[in-house]
Amino acid sequence: MQRVLELDITKDFLDKIDKNAYDILSKWNGSKEVTNDEKLADLVGQKVTIVRSTLNKLSFRGIVKYEKEKDQKSGWYNFYWSVDLKKLATLISQEHLERKAKLGDKLRLLTEYDYFTCKNLCNEIPFEIAAEYDFTCPHCNQNLILIDKKSRSINIASEITNIENDLEFIKKLYL
Repeated sequence: MQRVLELDITKDFLDKIDKNAYDILSKWNGSKEVTNDEKLADLVGQKVTIVRSTLNKLSFRGIVKYEKEKDQKSGWYNFYWSVDLKKLATLISQEHLERKAKLGDKLRLLTEYDYFTCKNLCNEIPFEIAAEYDFTCPHCNQNLILIDKKSRSINIASEITNIENDLEFIKKLYL
């Protein structure tokens, strides 16, 4: 479990689900261990209600699963949680593939058009729109300057390579 949690994309992905999701999963004592929400709350130092809320959000996406058992004395249900690493890896892979496609489109557009930005990097604006704004940033009123296509293309290609490496790593581990 630690290997997939070490990826930057995993933290970003889990943070989008809930701000506590990464913390809970990273402190969990192993992917195969089944535990209840009270133990997880103690482990991460959060209120049980917060942990339950996060677990329910993760469960909605299929990342964690639960089994419930009725306590015969109290009549309350106890929930026992487990992590589905394969589902987490699949969801992260899907997000990575979407990001890769967007970067590929961005790389293609970068080769076809000239883009401009200000020194504050507010936005990347194509030539036609920059000309309409008289090469002045519509957000901060700074002068727009031409983006260096070569270095920007290298950065995007590097990001795509990193995504491909992450995808290969996840595929070897879980898929």
